[in-house]
Amino acid sequence: MKIEKIAERIVYSDATFTKRVIFSEEKVLNFVLNMKPGQVIPPHQHEDCDLVLHVLIGGGELTVDGKVERITAGDVVYCVGQETFSLKNDTGENMSCFVVITPRPSLKIYADEIGNQ
Repeated sequence: MKIEKIAERIVYSDATFTKRVIFSEEKVLNFVLNMKPGQVIPPHQHEDCDLVLHVLIGGGELTVDGKVERITAGDVVYCVGQETFSLKNDTGENMSCFVVITPRPSLKIYADEIGNQ
């Protein structure tokens, strides 16, 4: 068993969104995405891996395969790997999301942390 603190992974940067990895295991990858107002995660896919995103703080605009949805704190989103996914914090407040990707993607880039460390 492993226990980690999500609050320790909520870190914002003026330069870019941040990604802080919590667990990077053989079968699962999870992390916290943190976005200041105006920051964007560009369109991408997640190989053949499914994604679950739980909005912890704030909200924004989620686009999946061209369909735009408003998401806010408490929302949980499920996407399959072949769907094209992007996220934009178009609000006036910070946004943080708890993300789980499974099975763990094969490309190392998915497990890399992003932003000031």
